[in-house]
Amino acid sequence: MGSPNNGGGGEEDDKCVPRAAVYKMIKDCTPQIRVSGEAKEFFVQCCNEFIHTLALQANAVCEQQAKKLIHPDHIVTALDNLGFTSYKTNCLNAMETAQEEMAQKRKKLHGKPTSLYSQEELRRQQELLFEQAREELQQLEEDDWAKTQELSKEVLRKKMEATRTDDDNYDD
Repeated sequence: MGSPNNGGGGEEDDKCVPRAAVYKMIKDCTPQIRVSGEAKEFFVQCCNEFIHTLALQANAVCEQQAKKLIHPDHIVTALDNLGFTSYKTNCLNAMETAQEEMAQKRKKLHGKPTSLYSQEELRRQQELLFEQAREELQQLEEDDWAKTQELSKEVLRKKMEATRTDDDNYDD
C-alpha cells in the first residue's frame, strides 16, 4: 500500500534510484552514525526528486540549444541554473571517474578496444592484406630466383673462363 517512493513497489519503482545503492552510500558516508529506516527512505525520495528536477532542467537546456540528446554539458548548465554551481567540480570528477571505470570494464569484457568496422569488413580487409602479402612474397621469390640464376650464370661463366685460361696456359 506504499507509494512508489516509500517502498511500495510497482512500476514506478523502476524509475527510482535503487534503494540498496542509496543505503550503501549512506552507510559509507556515515560509518559512525546509525540512520533510521525513515531517514533512509527520505534520502531515497530526495535522490529521486533531485534527479527528476535535474533531468527536467537538463532537458530544458537541451531544447533551448535545439538539441535532441542530453550531453554532460547540458547537465552542468542545469546544475548552474538550479543553483548547484558549487557541486559542478565534484560532479565533473565523478563523471570522469565513471567514464574511466566504464572504459576499464569494456576493456575487460572485450579484451581489446572495439573496432569501427564490422567483423565482415575486418575479415575482408584481412583477406586483402593476406593476398597482398602473398603477391609480394611471390615477387620476392621470383626476384630471388632471377638473382640466383644470374649469379649461377656468372659463376659458371667465370669457371669456364678459368678453365679456358688454364687450357690456353697448358697448351703453351
